[in-house]
Parts: sequence; C-alpha cells; structure tokens
Amino acid sequence: MDDLERQLDLECHLKDALTRKQAPDWFEAKVLAAAARETSAPAGFWQRLMAGARLRWASAVLASAAVLASGLAWQHERAVRERTEGEAAKAQLQLALKVTRVKLRKIGQKLDQMERN
Repeated sequence: MDDLERQLDLECHLKDALTRKQAPDWFEAKVLAAAARETSAPAGFWQRLMAGARLRWASAVLASAAVLASGLAWQHERAVRERTEGEAAKAQLQLALKVTRVKLRKIGQKLDQMERN
C-alpha cells in the first residue's frame, strides 16, 4: 500500500506542477521591455553588412563548390575517354605491326627461295 500511496502523491504533485498558472504582473512588463530594447536598437552598419555578407559568402561558396565539382567530373570523363581512345589506337598499331611482320616474313622467305634457285 505504501507504494500506491507514493504513486498517488506523485500524481498529485505532477498535476499541481502542470496546472496552468497566471504569470506574475512583472513578467509581461519585463518581456515587453526586452522586446522594445531589441527592436528599438537599430543594427549597426557592420552588423547589417556582415549579415548580408554571410549570405553572399555562403552563396559564393556553394556556387564555387558546384563549379569545382562539375569541372572535376568533366576532367575525369575526358581522361577516361582519352585513355579509351589511346588503348584502341594501341590495339590498332599492334595489329598493323603484326600484319606487317607476317608479310615481311613471307617476303623474306620468297627472297630466300629465289636465291637458292
């Protein structure tokens, strides 16, 4: 029973703590005075300049990052294309050299045959 009584007592304290209470009279005046101080004090030249500058810097950084990323992607694509074209040219050259070697060997054999006869 002791546990149940403690739990009921806790619930009563929670209900008391969570019930809506009227704010003290000084609270409204204090909040309004703070709001008036904040709005009545104009932002200084440097504060206004830096607020706009931060936005400009952020957009400039984002634009620069986008340009950099697209440039890197283009450079990579170009390098891959050049490598592929280079490998194709190498394969063609190796084939041409092989064909040339075979034909020169046949010509050499014919010349050797002609000299023997």
